[in-house]
Amino acid sequence: MRRRSWRARKLSSLLARIKGVLARFGFGWGHNLKHGEAYRLGSTKVRVPLDAVPIEITLGLNDRRLHLYRENRLDREGKPVWLESFIIVDPRTYMRRISGFVRLSPKSWLALGSSDELQKVIFDYPAAIDEQHMVLIYGRDELIFRNLSDAGTAIAPVIDSVGLSRIGRLRRLREIIGGPIELLPRDDALPLIEQVNRLMRSEAYRSTDERGLPGGLIALPRSMTPVIVADLHAQVDNLLTVLAQNAFLDALEEGCAALVILGDAVHCELDGQLAEMESSMVLMDLILRLKLCFPSQVFYLRGNHDSFSEDLAKDGIPQGLLWAKELSLKRGPSYLKAMQEFYDLLPYVVVSPDFIACHAAPPTSKVTRQMLIEIHQNPSLISELTSNRLRRPNRPLGYSGRNVAKFRHSLHLDPATPLIVGHTPIDNEATVWLNVDGIENHHVLFSACPNTVGVFARVGGRMIPLIYPVDALSSMINALA
Repeated sequence: MRRRSWRARKLSSLLARIKGVLARFGFGWGHNLKHGEAYRLGSTKVRVPLDAVPIEITLGLNDRRLHLYRENRLDREGKPVWLESFIIVDPRTYMRRISGFVRLSPKSWLALGSSDELQKVIFDYPAAIDEQHMVLIYGRDELIFRNLSDAGTAIAPVIDSVGLSRIGRLRRLREIIGGPIELLPRDDALPLIEQVNRLMRSEAYRSTDERGLPGGLIALPRSMTPVIVADLHAQVDNLLTVLAQNAFLDALEEGCAALVILGDAVHCELDGQLAEMESSMVLMDLILRLKLCFPSQVFYLRGNHDSFSEDLAKDGIPQGLLWAKELSLKRGPSYLKAMQEFYDLLPYVVVSPDFIACHAAPPTSKVTRQMLIEIHQNPSLISELTSNRLRRPNRPLGYSGRNVAKFRHSLHLDPATPLIVGHTPIDNEATVWLNVDGIENHHVLFSACPNTVGVFARVGGRMIPLIYPVDALSSMINALA
């Protein structure tokens, strides 16, 4: 007799567990439930244990199928560490093309339905989905499903294939990069940055300034899906996590997405590591290798930390000077000079019909598209875009909502176009902050948190935030043959 496959055994176990729980609460599955069958919810709540997932949720009469997964992060050995949160995805698109998801946290609840504008974008609900179709409650030790629609809701167990997709992307990422995630040898590092600098002199989507060099503005076409990260601050695994999640890497390879990094990839900001510079070098090597692989799709905007200035310091640590010293010591004065050339060639603003982004702030002074292109003539504009912050009583020269609106107007964009900046995390607990200071569509992104990494991407014609648990991917990629 042929032994049942691992998938079949796992599915059988899930079915048995859910059957038992439903029976305990008075809901019988029947005697002949098979894979692909679903339990139709009535008007009463149905409880399912937290470990009886993943689950397929069918809204209406097969009007939309969604999958519910328990979230996890991968440790250094590639083993999943299960988190308390769950995510709900559209299996038609998730991990197949750039798409979104909805997160369910402990002791919270979520209404699935067309009244939620973000869900409409992510799940592309058809007209048959009610405004409040069903409610999902995260109880103490169970998930509670309740149907609210006359069209009905069904649930059924499914097999998780998301983890396998992520491992495949790690293998592909190592192939693209050409080796492990580690500090490049001195003899390899200099040719790499010199090649990138040659590319930067005719970078895609940048008008040239009066010197014949690429100006300070990138104008992305709508055909390119943006994937935005900001302020990585030497957190190599944060960037790797982004590349291994969703379908970001696939879209880069297909030529339909652009990875935009809003500066400040260097200088670790974790306590006790402010003077450590090797991780900054590893991350810059990775970014330069990505730029060489995808010259028209990977863009790096200049931030205030992209400098060797003696004024660049944190808690008394002169990070700018230490960065110059470390590069010169490890890779020689020619490499230090090449890194300065890279900084001098960087753009400062990226704009598309969907968003505007820069490292720190919109200008408080007059600005035009031509001024951004000729930014080398406007040092005060450079300072504002890379270093300014929101206006506060102790910061009267900071920017305000009025400056955000003027910036959009100067670039001939819709008044509701999102402005995305980094530079100023609002607190120590998050990675994305929306409508900051009460300014509509003004968002702050900080992608250097050690546990979660935030990105903005366009899904369904709208820029949305996506937050992922950080995986220990450097060691995993390095262990791959």
